[in-house]
Amino acid sequence: MPKGRRGNDPLVSLRGSSALGRHSLGFGLLVTLLCGLGHAETLTPTQLVQKTGELYFNQSAPSSSWQHLLQNTRLSSRYPKPRGVFVTLSRNGKPRACWGSAYPQYKTVSEATLYATLGALTKEYRYPPIRKSEWPLLKPQVTVVKALQPVSRLAAINPLRDGLLVRQGGRAGVMLPGEAKDATYMLVQAKLKASIAPPEKFQLYRIVADVYQ
Repeated sequence: MPKGRRGNDPLVSLRGSSALGRHSLGFGLLVTLLCGLGHAETLTPTQLVQKTGELYFNQSAPSSSWQHLLQNTRLSSRYPKPRGVFVTLSRNGKPRACWGSAYPQYKTVSEATLYATLGALTKEYRYPPIRKSEWPLLKPQVTVVKALQPVSRLAAINPLRDGLLVRQGGRAGVMLPGEAKDATYMLVQAKLKASIAPPEKFQLYRIVADVYQ
């Protein structure tokens, strides 16, 4: 799965009119491209997850479908800067997959949401792979990270509102907002995810995020 845009990515070549001019596109093609961009569909983050999953399970969908979806999608919630994004898929209240990053990895939240969804479907190793027949039964949640705030005490974390990131050197573990009702449990689970042993020192960060269900 690509981690970033390639030089021939159409999303890059449509940055502005000067880029279009350099490639000497014909007038008809220029009008077609601009009209297509003007009719972008407005989706919530969870609706973008659903459309991504539908494309993934559509065997006949070409590889260019991801770029087409991003080109023709506008999120209902606007984020002017890149953000970290997690996509969680659950069934009957139990997690089936979760993938993403607390740090920005893509230029837009739309792109981060799409690739976090694909990661949940293809890279999640803690649960059995999600089948096409199961997809309609899953409930998506999108967590958009707005800030990581260092905290000195676990008591500063409200588990119903805040997420928790625990870091030790290059290792880090994350618990998202609402994943637990107890901050101590969040700490234990985050340390396990990061493989942080009890004697090791670590840093705590509050995850301030918007959660879409």
